Amino acid sequence: MSRIAGFNLGKAIRATLGSLEKRVIGALMLIVLCTVSLQFISQDRAFKLHSESQALSDAAGDVEHADQLVRAVSQFRLATRLYLSPGDSRDAVRAGDELTDAAMQIGTQVTALRLSGVDFYDLPGGDVAFEDMDRHIVRIIEAGRGATAPFAVRDLVESRNAQMAKLAGEIHTQAAAARDEATMKISRSTRNWEMLVTVAGLVTVAVVSVILLDLMRNIMPALRRMHAALRRLADGDLDFEIEKFELRELQALSGSLETFRRNALAVKNLAFTDPSTGMPNRRAFVEQVASRLAREVGPGAQGCVVMLADVDRFKHVNDDYGHAAGDKLVKLIGERMVDELGEGAMVARVGGDEFAIFAPLAEGRSAAALGSKLVSAVRAPFDLGNFTVVVTVSIGLAKCACDQVDCDVNVLLNRADLAVYAAKRNGRNCATCFTSELEEERELDRALERDLAWAFAEGQLRMVYQPIHPVANADGEVEALVRWRHPRLGDISPARFIPAAERSGLMVELGGWIIERALADLTRWPALSMSINLSPLQLQQDGFVGFLMDCCRKNGIDPHRLTLEVTESLSIERNTRALLTLELLRNSGFRIALDDFGTGYSSLCMMKSFRFDRLKLDRSLISDLGKDPTSQAVFDAAVTMALSIGAEVVAEGISEENLVEPIRSAGCTHLQGFLYSRPIEADSVEEYYLGKAALKSKVA
Repeated sequence: MSRIAGFNLGKAIRATLGSLEKRVIGALMLIVLCTVSLQFISQDRAFKLHSESQALSDAAGDVEHADQLVRAVSQFRLATRLYLSPGDSRDAVRAGDELTDAAMQIGTQVTALRLSGVDFYDLPGGDVAFEDMDRHIVRIIEAGRGATAPFAVRDLVESRNAQMAKLAGEIHTQAAAARDEATMKISRSTRNWEMLVTVAGLVTVAVVSVILLDLMRNIMPALRRMHAALRRLADGDLDFEIEKFELRELQALSGSLETFRRNALAVKNLAFTDPSTGMPNRRAFVEQVASRLAREVGPGAQGCVVMLADVDRFKHVNDDYGHAAGDKLVKLIGERMVDELGEGAMVARVGGDEFAIFAPLAEGRSAAALGSKLVSAVRAPFDLGNFTVVVTVSIGLAKCACDQVDCDVNVLLNRADLAVYAAKRNGRNCATCFTSELEEERELDRALERDLAWAFAEGQLRMVYQPIHPVANADGEVEALVRWRHPRLGDISPARFIPAAERSGLMVELGGWIIERALADLTRWPALSMSINLSPLQLQQDGFVGFLMDCCRKNGIDPHRLTLEVTESLSIERNTRALLTLELLRNSGFRIALDDFGTGYSSLCMMKSFRFDRLKLDRSLISDLGKDPTSQAVFDAAVTMALSIGAEVVAEGISEENLVEPIRSAGCTHLQGFLYSRPIEADSVEEYYLGKAALKSKVA
């Protein structure tokens, strides 16, 4: 009882309406209840109408039998009068037959009425009126035989007939009344059915309408508002507060989303900082520099410069000292740059070893001088605790003039990026300013990347061969070189399209084409050997050794006739896969050469990791021979180092006669350059070596 007293209906209703789940379940239950009620009403009315229809059918049958009984009694009375009236014998016989037929019809209808349930005994005289019909007929016959029947007999017959007629009429009246009552019942039931179905239908429509109204005015708008909040969060918009909803489920979700939004807003603030160094990141740089450009650039304002600085060979620092040391070094470099640039500058870490720099240009201060100052500042050693590291940087600069009003930070960064690549091509450890030529070169590089795929199909590539001459008597040798004659741009230098092939992912395909074409040409020169340049990407290729061996078997080439040249950019001392590939190639009979030896420290590291069969000295070591004693000493040292490990030494880039003697004196084993021959077409190689004897005398 206390539970009932403590029950709060309003609170229960609010609890139900405040839950989306309960509202949906309640709505569905109401719809189901209305549907079941409508079905129950229809089923109940259908059963009742079926019963009442059967009763009407039975009552209609009784009326039919009663009507037949009335007609039979009338016929019986008519036949009785005819039989008792004077006439000839033939009329009497016919009247007797009719009398008999009528009596039989009366008996049939009375029997049918009794079988249908009509109670004769409730009617006056109902118990005797239709009894002993055969005796009544006998009495009529006896009365008819006496032409002059006593009036008493006639009165008795007429009285019996009148009694039957009266009873038949009362039966008919009773049956008709029963039929009318059954008809009225069906009419009432039908009207009741229609009314109940209408009411139930209206209730169902009302319930569904209320549910739809609640859905459209309350639930769906709330869901749409929640969806809009989710979309704003998904789009990164955090500058709004999540609405509080009445529905409990949406309340819980909105609370969680609001917590997420606040956390994400806090994370967004952290997103402007590089986590490893605490320096601003790219996003912070772009947003802050864009704001400063809008304020500080324009007529009457100072110019500014956007720079990208890339640490040269930073991967070696990570590999040698670990990533923690690398992050510390990056932080120290950034701090040194900030100290060097002073107040007003901004330095951000935008990559693993890349910095974005913004600095206003004071009056009389050039962007190039500022870049060179940063390069010099970074050269000083960095103390990392247990060791000291010396690094250099390559810097690209993009200047925004003081009178330029359309400076865009992303455009400036793209230009600085082009200048960084130019600085790296210029030998690193320098600062390079952006020029329009750099952008043209970038567009040319992109065009080469697009068109190189067509060069294979259109036959634009071809192989040429530059002779390599041994100082001592030995078989002749050629170096296989690829050339590309672009239909619109003309001859493209390999120094341009080889990097384009590496960037576009076509280097493996190009390298395979070079090998197949060069070996096919080598079959024409059985007395010659050949050098082929390999890309570092080819040594990373799965199945490269098998591919090269298959090409040799296909063309009948002994691997000993081939020298495979790799450059110091391969860094095999840090690339186990490349080192393994070179070992497999060497064990298969190929000779391995290190190209461009002497251009960097990496060459010496590679010589420690792998025993090369040949070293090709870079032309930068040769160009000043005979002019500068220091250059001669460096060259002699490089040759001596190569010979000491048992490797052949090739001096390439010999273009002047006065270079031959210093090169021969240093101990080089092979000579190559324009002084002897430019690269020649395959069809001219055999003809060239027919005059080899004359060339040998020139070398000697």
